[in-house]
Amino acid sequence: MSPSADTQSPVNEALSVLEDAASEIGSVASRLVGEQPALLLMGALAAGFVVGGGLATRIGGRITTGTIRATFGNLATLVALDLLRRALEEGGRIRGSAESAHTGTG
Repeated sequence: MSPSADTQSPVNEALSVLEDAASEIGSVASRLVGEQPALLLMGALAAGFVVGGGLATRIGGRITTGTIRATFGNLATLVALDLLRRALEEGGRIRGSAESAHTGTG
């Protein structure tokens, strides 16, 4: 019993898509190895840590907590800097400093 052409076509198409995706991932990985090997190494270490069950250990929990805290701290700093940049672009000055300049000396 041979499979019909209708059944064969979607399977071949899916395999073709998977092959294209794998070759694209391979080209991105090759480019990263040449351009940013440290980033690729850190990604591989993080993936190995997670897949190896490192999050379930005490040390893994501390590393994860520290990473989350540092990320949120950096995120808050970036938001504050973005708000400052927007304020400077829109008005040229920050309202609080403009008001204090007018009331400070006279």
